[in-house]
Amino acid sequence: MDNDLNATFEACNTFNKKLKDTIKGLIDCNSDRKREFDGLKSDHEKLRSDHNNFESSATRENDLRKNEIKSLEERSAKDNQARIADTNRVEAKFDQENNMRKEEIKALDSWVKGENDARKTEIANLDNFAHTENDSRKAEISAIDRFAKVENEARKADISALNQRCDNEIMARESEDKIINERVDKEVTDREQACRELQNRMDCQNDDKARELEELRVRMNKENIFLNAVNSKTMSVYFDAYRSKAYDGGGEENLTFNGVHCNVGKGFDMDSGIFTVPVGGMYFFMFHIATHDNKKALLSIRKNGDEVASIFDQNHKDNHKNSMAGQSIVLDCARGDEIVIYAYTGTWLADFPMNHYTHWVGMLLKPDENEYNLIRKSVEEGCDPTAVEAPVENGFH
Repeated sequence: MDNDLNATFEACNTFNKKLKDTIKGLIDCNSDRKREFDGLKSDHEKLRSDHNNFESSATRENDLRKNEIKSLEERSAKDNQARIADTNRVEAKFDQENNMRKEEIKALDSWVKGENDARKTEIANLDNFAHTENDSRKAEISAIDRFAKVENEARKADISALNQRCDNEIMARESEDKIINERVDKEVTDREQACRELQNRMDCQNDDKARELEELRVRMNKENIFLNAVNSKTMSVYFDAYRSKAYDGGGEENLTFNGVHCNVGKGFDMDSGIFTVPVGGMYFFMFHIATHDNKKALLSIRKNGDEVASIFDQNHKDNHKNSMAGQSIVLDCARGDEIVIYAYTGTWLADFPMNHYTHWVGMLLKPDENEYNLIRKSVEEGCDPTAVEAPVENGFH
């Protein structure tokens, strides 16, 4: 029993809640509809006010238009009356002008009739004068005709004599023309012969010029090959060799080197210490050393085995232990010459991997004229000018 009461109570509470929510929703909807109605009412009042304002302004504008139309009708009537009066005045003026023109035409017709009678009298007088002049001209023409016949007979006689003279002149001209034609033919023949001789001489000269042009073309082609070879062939020669360890007192031998900073021209061999001249010309050579502790150094620059410059340094215990020495020289070298640094007995040199005291430098200052002559000779012989080899001289290459 209690359970049924509780269930009934809970069902009533749920129904009340739903009813409350429904009523609240209806009240909210009613409020929304009232607000919408108030908005529509406000819009309606505004539209009614606008309508009244528009009706007042339209009535006012209508009255203004009626007044304007009435003023326009009155002015149109006034203008119409003025146009009628002007038309009447113009018609009266046209009638007056028409009457004046009729009077003028009548007077002009009377004057024309008088002028016509005067012209008829003048024409009759002119006709009489023309007949008189015509009779005079007929008499003159008859006289001229008789004179022309007499003159014609005289001219016929003159023409006969002139024809005779013309025949004589024609015969004389034909004879002269024959002589002139013979002279012209001879002159033409002589000219043709001279032209043939001149043509032969010109052909010979053209052949000579063609040979000369061909020889010049060959020369220019060789000169072009020579210039291209000179332009493409490098004449730069230089090297810089160094030592990175000491020279320990040997001697009577060519000094060798451990490395090169540059060797353009490939003329220097650091293993043998020999610089073989690849391009003849004037060369500058420079050699620097550092002497060993309390040792001496005696070296020479040799060209093809002949000593051309020397370096000597003798250390003394009382003033120093090491010193720097050097030598420079300019030599005229030919292709294949060998230039070396020659070390004598007892020579000691100081060098370390980081110092490179010993330096052997050579560079080409100016190529020899023989270099250009060799290239030109190879061009003349039809050889490749870039493959010119050094000649053998005095046993050196």
